[in-house]
Amino acid sequence: MTLFECVNCSQTLETNSLDASCEACGSAVIIAGGERPSVDRESFERLPPGVWRYRALLPKTVARDVVSLGEGGTPLLRSSRLGSELGFGHLLIKDESRNPTGSFMDRGSTVLASLAKERGVKTCTCVTTGNLGASLAAYCAKAGIGAEIRIRPNTDRGKLYQMIAYGARIETSSKPAKKGESDDRSISVTAGNPYILEGEKTTCFEIVQELGWMTPDVILVPVGTGGHLSMFWRALRQLKDSGLIDKSGCRLVGVQFPGSAPTAGGPRRAKYTDQVEEPFTELEESEPLLRSEAIRAMKESGGCWVETTARETIDATGLLARTEGIFAEPAAASVVASLQTAKSQGLIDAGEAIVCVITGAGLKDTKAISRIAKATRQVVVKEDYSVARLQIGETKLRLLRSLASKPRFGYELWKELSSGRTITTASVYQHLGELEGLALVRKSGVATVRGRERVFYELTRKGSDLLKMAGRIQKS
Repeated sequence: MTLFECVNCSQTLETNSLDASCEACGSAVIIAGGERPSVDRESFERLPPGVWRYRALLPKTVARDVVSLGEGGTPLLRSSRLGSELGFGHLLIKDESRNPTGSFMDRGSTVLASLAKERGVKTCTCVTTGNLGASLAAYCAKAGIGAEIRIRPNTDRGKLYQMIAYGARIETSSKPAKKGESDDRSISVTAGNPYILEGEKTTCFEIVQELGWMTPDVILVPVGTGGHLSMFWRALRQLKDSGLIDKSGCRLVGVQFPGSAPTAGGPRRAKYTDQVEEPFTELEESEPLLRSEAIRAMKESGGCWVETTARETIDATGLLARTEGIFAEPAAASVVASLQTAKSQGLIDAGEAIVCVITGAGLKDTKAISRIAKATRQVVVKEDYSVARLQIGETKLRLLRSLASKPRFGYELWKELSSGRTITTASVYQHLGELEGLALVRKSGVATVRGRERVFYELTRKGSDLLKMAGRIQKS
């Protein structure tokens, strides 16, 4: 049996459940402090990098049941170009985008999936905005465990594609799983799962070990659910209690957007007028499951929280990529965006040793590239037909050729394309809509044809250029 403590009401609970929550208030629980393991620095140094290097500080797991994709062991990079740009002399990046599914969540998923495999769990379910679902689906696939993911409407498409690729069953839902839905063969997982949280603390273990068992002055982490941030403080205390570090003068700084779920009293931006069409879901977490623990982590470490705007975060995403070659998802790049604000408010000093934790990869957010492009206005597009052909397909090319001579309406195009092949009118209109989205065609007008209103489509200049390029390639 494992002893847990509620993060809100401090009630204790003893159970073997892998998806425990507080019986009194329903809040998330964490594993209560137990025996201090007998460990030393040399034992960790002898082991290969990765989450399971710190097995002595993690929940007990049978070695043969460990489910690993090579998570952890991510680099701690000295970021001199970014530091010079922002005026910091000792800036480091902990690049969690190097994890197997592109986010820090893999550190927790490996621990939970290993325990689930050991105990014969058949199905894991969860409600997610993205990274948790993608990570859990991958580790369930590795373990041979079924994954049922309930995505929220604002789930990033890139993360959804990951879940599908890993074979998860996907449902759309805005509601969490009902209490009591899980049993001994099925568990319901949230980002506040105590075993996932235990894996997340290894991010901090690695930073400290990489720095020669010394702590930096400041670590900046996106707030999100509050889980990752709170586990940094748990890790620092565990390292000290185990005698692996003498003391910790490290301040923890949480980063979030104005208007996100409140975290703690502290420095705020005076104004917030920036708007963004799509939220960065991993940062704007509507359910900060570990809110009280995050507050405690910042307060007891002498840290604080800092707000950054969507526009600053977009700019920081591009800056990080241009200066250090790290493409982060915007929610992850928020820590870089907050540096100038924190410095101007006297919360961090330019000469301190500062670690920014980049929690996820940019390719997981399919809108990130367009946001950066709009912000920088430095994009030059050169069409390559061989690439464009793969993107738009032969049917779309035939539609473009049909529109080359004059504007036409959908039914007319269908009659031409359906000759000798099977294609529905609905399919034609779907292709036209996608071509319109690519700015290759546009609606040119509406006319009444045989008593019915018809929408006419015509080529755009971009569409015409694409066809010309196609013709040149065919002749060559």
